[in-house]
Amino acid sequence: MADDIPAETAAPASSAVPGEPGVGTASLEIQLTQVRVPLQDAAEALSTADAAGRLPIIVLPQQALRIRNELVIGGVIVAVLGLVLDLQLAFRGGALGIGALLIVLGVFQSFVVPVPEGSQAVLLRRGRFDRTLGPGNHFVPPWLIVSHIVTTRETPFDAPAVEIPTRDDVRTNVDILMTFRIGAPEKFVFTISAPDFDQICQATCQEAVRLMVREKDSNEILDLGEADATRLREAIGVSLEPYGAEVVRVVLTHVMPPLDFVASREARRLATLQRAEEQEQHALALLRQNDREELTRATIEGRRHAIELEATNEVARLERLEERIRLYPNAMHWDVETMRLDVARSLAANTRAMVQVGPGADVAAALLNHTLPENGVPPEPAAGRTADAPDSGAPPASSSRPKR
Repeated sequence: MADDIPAETAAPASSAVPGEPGVGTASLEIQLTQVRVPLQDAAEALSTADAAGRLPIIVLPQQALRIRNELVIGGVIVAVLGLVLDLQLAFRGGALGIGALLIVLGVFQSFVVPVPEGSQAVLLRRGRFDRTLGPGNHFVPPWLIVSHIVTTRETPFDAPAVEIPTRDDVRTNVDILMTFRIGAPEKFVFTISAPDFDQICQATCQEAVRLMVREKDSNEILDLGEADATRLREAIGVSLEPYGAEVVRVVLTHVMPPLDFVASREARRLATLQRAEEQEQHALALLRQNDREELTRATIEGRRHAIELEATNEVARLERLEERIRLYPNAMHWDVETMRLDVARSLAANTRAMVQVGPGADVAAALLNHTLPENGVPPEPAAGRTADAPDSGAPPASSSRPKR
């Protein structure tokens, strides 16, 4: 089918001015095409892509009149031969019948107009628009000419826009995918051709994207969403409506600021995340330190309370002890003397022990007076004490040896 594409479909790609906002730095290929084929091949032409993978949106019939000339001419030739040649009556009648049949078939084909599914046919009467026909086979008089077969399916259209400046002059590449439907075929075919409509779509999409991006800062450009796509669809739809085309949807497929800007933004976000993490760790460390200090204070408070309780108990014990001593002095004296007697008895069983005999003396005091010198001079032995060996080498004044 590529050989059938007329010269007007191979329109040159739009030239680009390097660095100019909204215009690509490389030439843009034509995406919308039209082909010229016989009317009966329109369905195949609309579903067959060319070498570049493009499906045509308009089919132009090769012949304005739908009469099958080859059948009519063949029928006339057969009928003339049947009349001119000297044939038998049966052969001559057969030739005339075949010729008439071919002529009828060739003329009858002109009354039937096949319209492929997903398309509409534009009819002309005396060179002016008459009406459109939907999908199916239609009985149409031969004097109504089928001028175009126009697809009514959704057609995708890719519109890249390169180096569009934002409000803070950061040049951004934006690529959108628009789908449109030809709702008024008669308005479309008589207003513009498919290649020219391609350029109109490119310019309209780039202009709408440029106006939208120009109103946004670089920090907002990567957050384009459904609201921005709806805005683009409405803006592009208003521009394409005079051509009979309806914009169905717009999808933002690619938004890319300069790589240095993206790297800088990622670094800032990473630094922000790291800072937030450090603050969380610092807050956690403070909480742990506060918990340790609170635990230490609680421990100290517990110990202080325990000491105070112990001191209170000791004071209470001593107070009760003094009260008992005051109330029962004889019993207290009896207990002390009994303990002294028990100690003396225990020491009496030891041959090396000392025994203090007599009232008002303390065994521990006697031992200290015996063993510890005072001012370097050994103490004088007290009367009535007994030691294993005297300090001066002389026997004591009075001594007694414990019984074994």
